[in-house]
Amino acid sequence: MRIYRIAILLMILLISLTSCDEPDSYSAISENSKHDLQEWAGILARYWVLPPDDSLRPDRPGDSELLFLIQSCESNPESWAYLYNCIADTIAILEPSSSSYQ
Repeated sequence: MRIYRIAILLMILLISLTSCDEPDSYSAISENSKHDLQEWAGILARYWVLPPDDSLRPDRPGDSELLFLIQSCESNPESWAYLYNCIADTIAILEPSSSSYQ
């Protein structure tokens, strides 16, 4: 009986270790989707952070474009985390605006 318990515990441990993805691997997201989300992250981050007169600041995304982004992320919830991380990375590398905007 004890051997069976140990064997079952070892099988559960083995299955749980092999079924977990590496953190931040985003393996459920295709490469094409990752590329699209990276582009969106660049657009959103620059729109939110850069001042209106900055040449690198894009125009406000349209409602239909944002709805498409939302729908694509809803189909794969891991996409939300990937998009958030890409936005955070983009904001981190943007140069600070001039002191008059701070």
